[in-house]
Amino acid sequence: MSAPSDQDLSRREEMSISSAAMSGAPWGSAAVTGGVVAAGDLGLHVIGNTLGVAALSGSVSAGAAVFFVVAAAGALWRAKGGRAARWARSNPWRFAILPAVAAAAIALVLSVVTGGGMLHGILSGLWHGGAVFGLTGAIGSVSKSRKESSY
Repeated sequence: MSAPSDQDLSRREEMSISSAAMSGAPWGSAAVTGGVVAAGDLGLHVIGNTLGVAALSGSVSAGAAVFFVVAAAGALWRAKGGRAARWARSNPWRFAILPAVAAAAIALVLSVVTGGGMLHGILSGLWHGGAVFGLTGAIGSVSKSRKESSY
């Protein structure tokens, strides 16, 4: 019996492999970068006199999005090469789904909990998740082509 190819994997198996690849992410660097972005965004709200619960929610959502982009990019760029990392590097757009869903979920929950309502929460989740998906997939595609050309 042969091993399943990338096309034979179910969505659940892809998410499991993506989780394994994310275990090698530079979590400390991602947390610092996300925190800096959240603090900077909150600072811009303070300067513009628009500080409130919605501003805090938006700042934390932006920080979470950057956190997941940095973590996912770091997981792709790490020199450690397990099977999950190799799969993530060869399938960057499939790998990007997991961090995008995580960022979307955080943005949705933050928006709903802080009183933004369900519609605003869904739009915020779509926006943040879409940004994380696009950036992570693009970074993975560029780094994949760069690694292939260096051989």
